[in-house]
Amino acid sequence: MAPAAITIAAAPGTISIFFAANSEPDIAGYKIFRSDDSAMPKSSWTILTKEPSPNNTFQDSNIKSGKKYFYFVTAVDKFGNESLPSEVVSETAP
Repeated sequence: MAPAAITIAAAPGTISIFFAANSEPDIAGYKIFRSDDSAMPKSSWTILTKEPSPNNTFQDSNIKSGKKYFYFVTAVDKFGNESLPSEVVSETAP
């Protein structure tokens, strides 16, 4: 199941992403993806988590002030199966 209830907040030097934890008992973690072009195919977006993160929050500090960033999240189970992408959220770095 794709992660849901994605929220995003920006502070100087950081964009934070928050989402509801998936209810499936076999979730291994989450992958966070970013792009500066929402029209780019999702398969070309940059993955920010090398391994699935067990946390349902993520802070992106590799950002530039004044630039708009787009994000989506996927859930990965213990067997390596990946969910559909979450909704896309965006924020402009202050």
